[in-house]
Amino acid sequence: MAAGPKRGRAARALGLAPSLRALAPGGGAAPRPPDDRPVLRLAVSKGALAIELGEPFAIGPVRVTELVVRLAGIRFPVDLSGGVARFRHRRGELARIAVEAQAADLAAWAAPRLRGFLGDGAPQLLIAPIEAGALVALRDGEAALAFDVAIAPSERALRLMPERARGVGLGAPPHALALRALAAMAGAHGRLVEGAVVLDDPVARLVRQLLPAAGARAPAVAGVGWSAVVAEAGRLRVEGAQGAAPPALGDAALRALETAELAGDADRAALAGELDDARRLYLAALERAPRHPEISSRLAWIDFVIGDRAEGALSTVVEAMPAVDAGLLGGALLAAVGDRDGAFSAFARAANAEPFGPLAALAWLRAAELTDAHDVRLDALNLGVARAPGLESLRWARLEARLDVADVRGALADAEHLEAAARGADARHAVWRRAAEAYLARGYVADARALFERALRYAPESPEVVAGLARSLRAAGEGRRALDLLARARALAARGAAPTAALDLELGRGLAELVDDRPAAVARVRAIPPGAPEALEARLLEGRWCAELGDLGGASVALGRLRDAVELALQGRAPEEAGSARAPGAPLRDGPAAVAAMLAEAAEIEERIRGDLLAAQRHLGLALRLRPRDPHLLAAFRRISSELAPPPAAAPRPAPRPHATEQRIEVHVAAPRRRSIPPGSVEVASARPAPAPPAPATPTSATPASATPASAIAAPATPVSAAPTSPGRVSIEDMNTVASSDTSTDLGSPVPNSVTLAEGQVPLPRAFGVDDELLADRLADRLRADPTDHAVAMALADVLARLGRDLDLLALLSARMDEGDEAARQEVAPRRRDVLARLAARARREGRDSEAELYEMLLHSELP
Repeated sequence: MAAGPKRGRAARALGLAPSLRALAPGGGAAPRPPDDRPVLRLAVSKGALAIELGEPFAIGPVRVTELVVRLAGIRFPVDLSGGVARFRHRRGELARIAVEAQAADLAAWAAPRLRGFLGDGAPQLLIAPIEAGALVALRDGEAALAFDVAIAPSERALRLMPERARGVGLGAPPHALALRALAAMAGAHGRLVEGAVVLDDPVARLVRQLLPAAGARAPAVAGVGWSAVVAEAGRLRVEGAQGAAPPALGDAALRALETAELAGDADRAALAGELDDARRLYLAALERAPRHPEISSRLAWIDFVIGDRAEGALSTVVEAMPAVDAGLLGGALLAAVGDRDGAFSAFARAANAEPFGPLAALAWLRAAELTDAHDVRLDALNLGVARAPGLESLRWARLEARLDVADVRGALADAEHLEAAARGADARHAVWRRAAEAYLARGYVADARALFERALRYAPESPEVVAGLARSLRAAGEGRRALDLLARARALAARGAAPTAALDLELGRGLAELVDDRPAAVARVRAIPPGAPEALEARLLEGRWCAELGDLGGASVALGRLRDAVELALQGRAPEEAGSARAPGAPLRDGPAAVAAMLAEAAEIEERIRGDLLAAQRHLGLALRLRPRDPHLLAAFRRISSELAPPPAAAPRPAPRPHATEQRIEVHVAAPRRRSIPPGSVEVASARPAPAPPAPATPTSATPASATPASAIAAPATPVSAAPTSPGRVSIEDMNTVASSDTSTDLGSPVPNSVTLAEGQVPLPRAFGVDDELLADRLADRLRADPTDHAVAMALADVLARLGRDLDLLALLSARMDEGDEAARQEVAPRRRDVLARLAARARREGRDSEAELYEMLLHSELP
C-alpha cells in the first residue's frame, strides 16, 4: 500500500522556506514600523500636571529624548480619562528639553549638503565629539579639510565657532572653507555673526515641529536656557531648562569667542572671497593682539593660497610659533622656501598629531615626497597607509617606493589591494595597466609582462595594454614578436579612433633597429601629424634615417620642420620663459633639455653630412634659447659662427684703457726681417708717463726744420736720472717714439724681439711694426699656458676688440666670467655686454634675425 498522508490531517503545501536571515528577533515577529507622530503622555507630579514625551522622536539629524511641558491653571481633582487629547488645546510652558545627535547620523545627513564642496561628489565626512565641541573633517580625493568646532551656548542660541582649520590640496584658506561648510550644514537655521555660525532659538524651532505633529499646542519657551553641553563617545547632547543658569564655558570655547570677536570682520571678508580685504583686516587684528597664533595662521594661509608669498607668510608664522610646530601650514611654507628637512619634520609632526586619518595620511604623503632616501620615504608611506588604508594615491606611492627598493612582492600586494578596492572591469583594468607600467619602467620585465596579461583579462582589446605587452617583450629580447603586437595595438587604436602617433613612433623605431627597414620606418614617423606630442621626435628620427639612407634633401626638409616647430612653440615667450617647459601653453612635453639635445643632433647632421653650416648655426641658436648656459652648445655655436664669419674689416683703434695696477706682460714677437734686431730684449716700463726730458740747447744760428735729420727729431736725449738697465735691455725712455698717426715704417732704431708690456700699453708694439694678429696669437699662447692670468686675458681682449674679432672676444670674456673671481667678473661684465650688443646689431644688419635674437636674449639676461 502506497504511503501517503494520514487521514484527518491536511497535507502541508510545499513552498519556499523563509530565509533564516530574514527572521526577526522575538519569535519571528516583525518590528513595528516607526511612527511619524511623537508619543505624548500625561504626568502628575507634586500637584502639577504636565505633558511629557513618551519616547525619543527624531527631527532631521537630531533626536529629542526628553520634553516636559507644564500645564498651568489646572485645579485638582481633574479627570484624566481623556489622556493627552483632553488637554491638547491648552498651551503650557516648556520646563525641560534634551536633544542629542549621533555623530554618524549627523554626518550622513550633512554629507549631501556638502556635495561639490571639495570635488564633484559628496565628500567623505567625519563628525566626532571632542571636548566642548566636535571635530569636523572632509575628504575628496587628495583634498582634505579638518577643523574643530567650539560650541558656546548663549541664553537660547547656540554659537558654532571653527578653530584650527587645516587642510591639504585646497584652493582657498582653510578657515574660510570651514565657515562655508558650517553655514552649508546649518542652512536656513543659522546665520554668520562675526566669526561664528549662530543657531537662533533652536528650542522654539524644535517644539514647534514636535508638539503640533502630536496634535498639541506648542508651548511657551520664554525663560528657557541651555544648561549643559555634553560631548560623549559618538554623540552630542545639549540640555535646556526653565530658568537654568548659563553653563560654564571651557578654555577652548572662551578662546574661540575672543578670536571671533577680534577677527570677525576679516573672517566675513575671507568667506566672501575678498582675500585682500581679509588680509588687511587680519593685519589690523594682529595690531590689537600681537603674535596671536590663530590669527597669524589665518593670515599666513591667505598668503600661501594666493601664491608667491611664502617668505612673507613664513615670517608671519615664526613670530607666533616655531615653523615646525605650525602643522600642515608650516610644512607647506618650509617646502615652498626650499627647506626640505624642516618641511619633512613639520609634516611628520602634523601627521602624528592629526586625529583625522585621511588628512594624516596625506601629510605623510607630502613628507615622503620631500626626501630622497628610499628607506625614509618608504617608512613615511607605511605610516600613511596605516592611518588610511583605502587612500588610493598613498597606495600607488608605496607601490612605486617598494619597487625602488626591489620589494617586488610587497608592490604586488599593494596592486592586489588596489584591485580589490576598484569597482568594475574598467577600474581593475586601469589598476593592472598602471602597475605593469610601473614594473616595466623599473626594469622588472618578466613581472611587467605578467601584469600586462592580467590587464588584458579585463580589456582584451585595449591598445595601450597590448602596446605595453609589446614593450615588455622587446625589453626581454623578443623583438620580432613585439613588432607584431605593436602593429596589432596600432590597428586597435585606429579602429577605436584613438591617437596612434606614439604607436607609429615605436613601430618606426622597431623597424629601423630590429629589422633594418629604414624606408618603412621613415614612412611610419612621417605619418605623425605636426600637432602630436611626438612630432618633434618624429621629425628628428625622419631626418636621421633619411640621412643614413642618403636622402639628404629629405633629411634637410625633416630637420627644417623640427626647427620650425620649436620656433613656433617658443614664439612670443619672454626670454626668461624660453628655458622652461612648464610655461603656459608649452608643447615641449619632453622638457627643454631633451628638445635642445634634438636640435644639437640636427645641427650635427646638417654640419657633418650635408655641410650646411648656416642651417647648423640656426639649429644651435634655437637650442641655446632653451639652454643658454649649456657649455657644449655654446662651444659648438661659437665654432660654427667663427667658420661662417667674414674676414673682419679694419676697425678704428680705441684708446688704451687705463688701469690702476701695474702688471708686466712679456710677449715674444718675431721682428720683421728687414730690420736689424739687437740681442736682448726691450723693456717697456710702467704705465706712468715718463718725465719730460730737458730741452736741448738752442744753437745760436737757427737751423731750418727741413735740414734737421729725422732721427734727431724722433730720438730725444736720455734723462740723467733714468735708472741704469741691464746689458742688452733698454727702457721705454731709451726707445724712439712714434706718433699713433704715423704709418711710416722707416724707424731709426731697431725693433726688439722681446717686449715687456705694461697693462694698458698694448698698442705700443705697433710702434715697432708688430702686427695685432701676431700679437693676439702670442697672447693666446700665454693664456693657454696660464689660464688664470687675468692681465694677459684682458690684454688679449683689447687686441681682439681692435681686430674686430667679436666672436672670439665673446668666447674669451665668457670664459673669464665663469672662471674669474668676483672682481674679475665685475670688470668683464660691461665689456661682455658691449660685445653682445655689437654682435646683435651686426646680425640685424645682415638679416640674421634668429642669431640676433639669441644675442639679445643673452644681453637681456645679463642686464643688472
